[in-house]
Amino acid sequence: MKKILLILILIIPFLSTQAQEEDPYLIRMHVIEIEGNTNAFIQANKDYYKPLAVQAVKDGKWAGWAMFRSFSQGNVFVFFHHYSSPEQYAKGGSIWGSDIAKKLGLEAPDTSKWTWKSSNGNNLWQVNATVLDEEPSNYMIFNKFKFSYPDKQKFIENNRAWGELVVKPRLKEVKGLNWAVATLITSSSYKDQESTMFNGISFDGFDSMEQILHQRSYKENGGMAVNPNFQNFQKYVNENELTGFNTAVESSIYEAIDSSWD
Repeated sequence: MKKILLILILIIPFLSTQAQEEDPYLIRMHVIEIEGNTNAFIQANKDYYKPLAVQAVKDGKWAGWAMFRSFSQGNVFVFFHHYSSPEQYAKGGSIWGSDIAKKLGLEAPDTSKWTWKSSNGNNLWQVNATVLDEEPSNYMIFNKFKFSYPDKQKFIENNRAWGELVVKPRLKEVKGLNWAVATLITSSSYKDQESTMFNGISFDGFDSMEQILHQRSYKENGGMAVNPNFQNFQKYVNENELTGFNTAVESSIYEAIDSSWD
């Protein structure tokens, strides 16, 4: 069973919809574009890099590792590196060293079968809330947001309300429904207090692609808009002035490939 965000989100077997102020849980999202043999790249990660990631967890260098593949761009992968605290991130040390691989009896993959380029930097995100199912998510929808400088707290509180009022009530009816929200903490760029980059993200987990397609398909009867949980959420955020904070939203689907929790 894939424990994938049973920890990404799953990621974090610690957060509920409440904040974790004293010891923030951090994730690094590393986006890689592959040219060449993507199947060989995937296999190399399963056979070589995953065992190194698992060993790094045992050594306390980080809290976990997970690999996702874009549904719409099959050569784009996102890796999640998890840290249970800023101290763990700062003191993590080498993870991919050849000396560690040698001790584990791992044979280095033939990297000539592909080339890669990174499309983002070393940014870290703080996970602000999660709602977890007892089942893993095989697919995730990544929702990226831009919010203005004064509206970070509003963004977080709006999403926590979504997790509490919309996601939690659906756990028993939707398999693999894991959810989390995070905010960017190592980079920022604002113009007239409006962010020029995506600085918030949420994750919606599903058991299958069929679930996602049903969820996103147009419904003549109104779909989610007539759902009482969604209506409760709308009422709550309107009454508490937790709306109108984001200036852009981008959504994409990713398939869970592997993780250090499997």
